[in-house]
Amino acid sequence: MDLEHELLAIERPLWTNDAAIYESSLVEDAVLVFAETGVMRREPALAAIRQENADGRRWAEVQFDDVLTLRLAQDAALLTYRATARWASASSRIAVLASSVYVRRDGRWKVAFHQQTPV
Repeated sequence: MDLEHELLAIERPLWTNDAAIYESSLVEDAVLVFAETGVMRREPALAAIRQENADGRRWAEVQFDDVLTLRLAQDAALLTYRATARWASASSRIAVLASSVYVRRDGRWKVAFHQQTPV
């Protein structure tokens, strides 16, 4: 499997908004940046996702376009794309430019940084 497909296989499930998937996919010191919340570390992000899950907030659909990957080092890579997504409780979609930096830890790619910028 090439790098792009390998990273997308990790990234797409994150858009299910499942806290367990995030927990297994983020490094311990991960940083996430969202327009709605600002900069978040791993544990506060997981708590926010768990609250969204408790409130029934999940993504119903997501589409990735303009996907680019860049190997930054042997064990580091950048994945960037445009996501168009719709919350299950919403009728309209949102669009963001998203970037994730992956690092390989114990032979497995994990997210060290993720940012979404509304389009």
